[in-house]
Amino acid sequence: MKIGIITFQCAHNYGAVLQAFGLKEVLKSSGNSVNIINYRPPYKINSYRKFNPRNWLSKNPYKCIIRFFTEIIVKPTRIKRWYGFEHFMNKYLDLCPYDKDDDYSAFQALVLGSDQIWNPGLTGGNFDKVYFGGNAKCDIISYAASSRFDSLTEEQKEFFSNALPKLKQVSVRESSLANLLQPIINKKVFTVVDPTLLAGKDIFDKIAISPKEKKYLLLYQIGQWDKLNAFTAKIARKLDLEVIEIVSHPMMPRKGRIQTASPCEFIGYFKNASFVVTTSFHGLAFSLMYNKQFYCLKQNTNADLRLLSLLNKLGLNNRFLEPDEEPAFDNIDFLSVNDKLEKEVQYSKEYLDNALN
Repeated sequence: MKIGIITFQCAHNYGAVLQAFGLKEVLKSSGNSVNIINYRPPYKINSYRKFNPRNWLSKNPYKCIIRFFTEIIVKPTRIKRWYGFEHFMNKYLDLCPYDKDDDYSAFQALVLGSDQIWNPGLTGGNFDKVYFGGNAKCDIISYAASSRFDSLTEEQKEFFSNALPKLKQVSVRESSLANLLQPIINKKVFTVVDPTLLAGKDIFDKIAISPKEKKYLLLYQIGQWDKLNAFTAKIARKLDLEVIEIVSHPMMPRKGRIQTASPCEFIGYFKNASFVVTTSFHGLAFSLMYNKQFYCLKQNTNADLRLLSLLNKLGLNNRFLEPDEEPAFDNIDFLSVNDKLEKEVQYSKEYLDNALN
C-alpha cells in the first residue's frame, strides 16, 4: 500500500521529527511504501529560521540591544542546529513534495498525525485544513492526533463535527481529547500511543548516537523554568550525578548545556542517562522506552494533559510532581510498566492495521 503522512515533520523540535520518523518506520515495516508529505507552512518554519530579525528586535530599545549582542553569541549555535535538523529530515524522513492542489490520489491512504496537529495555537491561530486531509480523494485516517484542549467552544465543536466525518477512522493521543470529541462525531474515537512508543527502541536504536558523557542526569524541558532547574539540581546532588541539559532552542552557553545535539544524539542521551527529569511529553516517552528512572514536573497548564494521559495508563502518577514536592526516590517497577505499555502498543498497532485495511 502507498501511504502518505501529514504531520509536523518540519519543526526543528526533537519530538516532532522523531515521532514522524517512528510512524513512517512502523508503516514501512508492514511492507508499505511510505512518504512524509513535506508541508512547510510559514507559521511552522518561521521561528526556526537561521536568520530571523525577531530573534533580536524589540519595541524596547534596551532589550533590543541586549538581544542583538546575545544573538551574536548564539548565532553559530543556531546555524549548526538548523543544519543538523535539516540533515536529519532529508536523510531519514522519506519526504515528498507538497502541492496545495494535490488530491493525494497517488496514495491509497493518508495518515494525519501524530503531534499537536489539531492545536490552533501551533497552526497559525486557526485549524489548518491540511491537517484534516484537505481535498484528499484517498482514505484518510488520523493516528494519535493531539491538541491542548481541556474544553471546546461551540465554534470548535462545529468545526470538528464537520471535519472529522470524512475520516475513515479517528484516533487521538490523549484520552482527554477523545472524551471531548466522542460526543460530537458519529464514530468511535480511539486513543492510541505516540508513534515514538509505537516504534520502540528496536527502531530508534538503529539511529541512536551515544554521547561521550558518562553517569549523568538528563534534563529536558521546553524553554527555561527556574523551579525545574532547582528541582533537578536537588536530585542530582542526592544521586551524585552531573546534570546534562538538552535545550529546546538556542540560548547562551553554559556548562552541561547541550545545544546542537542532532535528533540521533538526542536519542543517545536518553538511552545512556542514569536519571531523567523532564516537562516534555517526548522526554517522558523516551524515558519509558529506555526504562529510565525519571520524574516529570507539573507546569499546571494544559500541557500537563499530554503527560498525565500516558502516566495514568501506566500507573505512574507518582512520578508527576508539583514544583515544591519532595521526590521519594523509589524505583519504578518497569516489569509492570512494560507489560502495560506493550498492551497499549499492541492495541495501537491493531487500530492502525484495521484502519488501513
